Amino acid sequence: MPLPHWNLRTDHEYNGELFRYVYMWHALAGYWGGVLPSSDTMKKYNPKLAYPIQSPGATWNHRCIAIDSLEKYGVGIIDPEKIYDFYNDYHSYLASCGVDGVKVDVQNLIETLGSGYGGRVSLTKRYQEALEQSVTRNFKDNNLICCMSHNSDSIYRFAVYLNRGKYNPKSCLNPFSD
Repeated sequence: MPLPHWNLRTDHEYNGELFRYVYMWHALAGYWGGVLPSSDTMKKYNPKLAYPIQSPGATWNHRCIAIDSLEKYGVGIIDPEKIYDFYNDYHSYLASCGVDGVKVDVQNLIETLGSGYGGRVSLTKRYQEALEQSVTRNFKDNNLICCMSHNSDSIYRFAVYLNRGKYNPKSCLNPFSD
C-alpha cells in the first residue's frame, strides 16, 4: 500500500499562517518500542526483537517503567547493516512531502541493545552515523534535532559532529543566533 503524500507547505496552517519550518518526530529505533518485526513493510530491513539490558548503576539509581516494559516485551530493532536504508527511505519520503528536518528521540535506548551487535558503542555509532548520513542527504540544511541522547555515546558523537564543522551557528535552531 503506497504511503499518502502531503504537501506540508500548503496543507498545514495554524491560525491562518503557513508553517515556516516543518519537522517530524521519530525515535532512533523508528518508534518508542522500535519497529514491528512481523510487518511486511519492515521485512527488507531485517528487524528482530532485542531485549534491553539496563546497567546496574542505572537501575540502582532509578527504575524506569518504560525500559522495564521493553526488557519484558522487547524492542523491534533494525539490522545495523540496514539502518541507513531505513532512515534514507523514511527521510526521503518526508522530504518529498515538504518536511524540513527531523527531531530524533529516544536515542538513549540503543545503548541498551548492544548485546549481539558488537556492544553498545558499536551499535550506537552505526545508528548515529546512518542517521547523520541520511539527514545530510535528504534535508538541504542538515536539519536534525537530537533528543533523549544524553547517554555517553551520543554525547561523544555530538562532540565529534561539532568538531567536524557540521554545526551551523547561523541555523534557525541555534538559540544564540539572531
